[in-house]
Amino acid sequence: MIGRPCDGNMLSEKNVFKLEKRRKIYDFIDKNPGLNVREISKKLNIPYTSLSHHLKYFKKLDLIREIREGKYKKIFISYKLGAREKQILGLLRNDNSCKILLYLIWHYSCSQIELSKELLIPPPTVSYYLKKMLDMEIIEEVTAVNGRIYPLPNRDRYIERKAIKSEKFYRRKNNKDSYIIYKLLIAHKSSFINQKFIDYYLDSWEFSKTRRHLLNGKKLLTLDDQIDSVADVFNSFFPPPFCA
Repeated sequence: MIGRPCDGNMLSEKNVFKLEKRRKIYDFIDKNPGLNVREISKKLNIPYTSLSHHLKYFKKLDLIREIREGKYKKIFISYKLGAREKQILGLLRNDNSCKILLYLIWHYSCSQIELSKELLIPPPTVSYYLKKMLDMEIIEEVTAVNGRIYPLPNRDRYIERKAIKSEKFYRRKNNKDSYIIYKLLIAHKSSFINQKFIDYYLDSWEFSKTRRHLLNGKKLLTLDDQIDSVADVFNSFFPPPFCA
């Protein structure tokens, strides 16, 4: 049992969960990590001030964590997710950043112009989230070398891209984050805003594994194989340039 002094009384985990409403709030956060207080208030139909009061107790017992994303604080169960998972889940919770992130992760490379046209997101919004992902080191800026762009450094796959003046290209920085994204999408699928978009990418992931298995007669055993196979499928369906 966890116990800490609070206002002259012993605050314990047992006492906190005596109230059914607090158990309901905690269970909801456990199943829907990364939402902000107003989102939780709306989904649970609990007044904002009342919810904040209950969250205060969780924080004092270190049962929840808050991570600031812009002007909002995202709420997570303590120790349930690692720091990297919490960062990425914060991006996935926002509809625009989710679309940009998934599009970037599972294409060999794309530009800001392409992202804006393909996803119908205003260029300033795309620019904002690209900078955020660059700062988080999920993606990196890349230039075409001899007319080629590789999905990751030192890989044999590449796509041919002609350099366009003043246009920058971006690609995923590593496969580890790509797999974290996949696991988070699976674990919290029902709690994301854009279900159709999420389903499309998850179905493409599964299709790519099946396709590789049928073509090569073997399963995708490594993480790199799985990520590369997804990229292969996307780029076979939507060969660059993705938009004129």
